[in-house]
Amino acid sequence: MKKKLSIVLCLLMVICVATGCTTYNNFKNAFFSDNNADSVAKERTIKIGVYEPLTGKYKEQGNQEKRGIELANEMYPEVLGKKVELIYADNQSDMHVAETVIQELVSQNPSVILGSYGETITLVAGDVVKANNIPSITITGTNPLITVNNPYYFSATYAEERQGDALAEYVFTAQGIDKTATVQVAGDDTVTPTVKRFTNRIKTLTENNESIAGSFELPAGSSDYTEVIEGIKKSGVKAVFMAVSPNVATEFLKQAEQARLTGVLFVGTKNWNDDKFISFVKKSSVLNVAYASDFSVDAQNTEISKEFVEAYKKKYGEDAEPTEAEALAFDSYIMALKAIENAYNDTVSKTAEEAEKGYSTDAAKKAAREEWETTQKTGIPAGRAIRAALSKLDEFEGASGTISYEGSNEAVKNVIVTRISGGRTQEAYIVD
Repeated sequence: MKKKLSIVLCLLMVICVATGCTTYNNFKNAFFSDNNADSVAKERTIKIGVYEPLTGKYKEQGNQEKRGIELANEMYPEVLGKKVELIYADNQSDMHVAETVIQELVSQNPSVILGSYGETITLVAGDVVKANNIPSITITGTNPLITVNNPYYFSATYAEERQGDALAEYVFTAQGIDKTATVQVAGDDTVTPTVKRFTNRIKTLTENNESIAGSFELPAGSSDYTEVIEGIKKSGVKAVFMAVSPNVATEFLKQAEQARLTGVLFVGTKNWNDDKFISFVKKSSVLNVAYASDFSVDAQNTEISKEFVEAYKKKYGEDAEPTEAEALAFDSYIMALKAIENAYNDTVSKTAEEAEKGYSTDAAKKAAREEWETTQKTGIPAGRAIRAALSKLDEFEGASGTISYEGSNEAVKNVIVTRISGGRTQEAYIVD
């Protein structure tokens, strides 16, 4: 025994001379510290991946989401007594690059991944995060394919179709309008479910199947909307739900003004929450436009909304206003921390035998026990536990409102409706 100890001590002396005392101290701690596991658990950081297009076509949107995440990280830099380390993966707005960088990001063992802007790029990551049991949150994506059949991808915003219900309630309840029309681009089937939800909800609220006085289609290959505008005029409706892009809406509203189609409320989905479109609408003294959104500076309905706006202005200037994407990214980061904390508490409250319950095969039980043991040693919960904790988040109060998952991975939350009339933003309306 003495001979073996002498050999180890000689080895330590050689290491100290060759590489310095830092290496020596590391070596000594690794082999001689009784509290090595505890020190590793205390020193280790918890990693959160930021999977975004920081360059390329979508860099502006990707960097908006990144700013929201980083502001949240500045305000809440720790969880479970450990520093949160943000690790970045720039998918360069390219789905082929995304295939490589998501694999590289996963190899760094993040507890949660946030992003990406761009639904196709996000879909690229879906199978990878699912295969590696890493819960992820799409910040602004609304494509149901991201979350359907993938329990590891969560949404921070409401589903696209939910807007149809909310906007119908706004039109009828807040504006008292019971006769409406809908407009979409011919052949654009992606918006059909949302249009149907709006239509069905209006009919239910008014108890009148004739409350939709017209269902119009804009020609896909032309920007001449004269025929549709004349049809809306003849219908006599006071509100029109337009499931079209901001660019199409801009051209349509220009022609509507020229045709003196006034006294009508034009309603759109959250993609109208676009700086260029809003600037165009505000220049008009006659347009009356409303659109859905997740966040509005004028509708700070939680305590954290106020904290978020104050912190944002402190960082970027009093005249700066946070975007919807930044608010959602901020919330996504905090939800990730909350889920990590809840998952850890749930794991350590169980015995090893309790951790194995619910699994039918020996392999599954073994994996559950290993995850339990790793959490005990490192203080970091497993991905499966974090995913389960995220799905159980209920009435989470974020900057963009109150969010629940109700056992699923689809966000259930309120919808903020912003109206601009006569060039001025009116008081925001919240649909629960």
